[in-house]
Amino acid sequence: MSFPVATRAYWSRSFFQAATLLPWTSPIGRSMDSLPRALPQKLAEKLEQRSKENKVEQDFFSNNGILLAVPKKKVSHQKKRQKLYGPGSKQLKMIHHLNKCPSCGHQKRANTLCMHCVDEVRRIWKSQTFNPPQEAPQERDMSDLDKRILYPGKKETEYETKLKDKESYVERRMRTLTVPDKK
Repeated sequence: MSFPVATRAYWSRSFFQAATLLPWTSPIGRSMDSLPRALPQKLAEKLEQRSKENKVEQDFFSNNGILLAVPKKKVSHQKKRQKLYGPGSKQLKMIHHLNKCPSCGHQKRANTLCMHCVDEVRRIWKSQTFNPPQEAPQERDMSDLDKRILYPGKKETEYETKLKDKESYVERRMRTLTVPDKK
């Protein structure tokens, strides 16, 4: 029975690794006490040669647990916050350039529009420019009987009417608090 070259190389490599990494067990898993104490001469020479060639690699893998860095304790909440907000550009900055809106009196950033006024203007435009959907010209000339035959299920459900009424479920921007003038 002959194995392909790749399979033979794999098995020989795995046996050598098992012999070098775990000298107290055999590659099969039994303890070495039941096997003869002296290794065959060729196998011993190959193991020594392999250990000389891969000395650096073997040291790296044998000390693997020491090389990995792991924190000893959990980082406290205070330390996390200091790290997150402490260093210069990451730190939360106070907004000092706040002004009062001249029309409504709400707080706003300097050189920007007041979001309360913008929201009101948007609502006014929406209410004044809203046109109910018009029927297509072909449908205007049809009789009620023709419409029922051509479009039997064309009725808005309660769910669709609720979806069209966005004002009821879309949250509005929160109003800013008015701050009394400093005297």
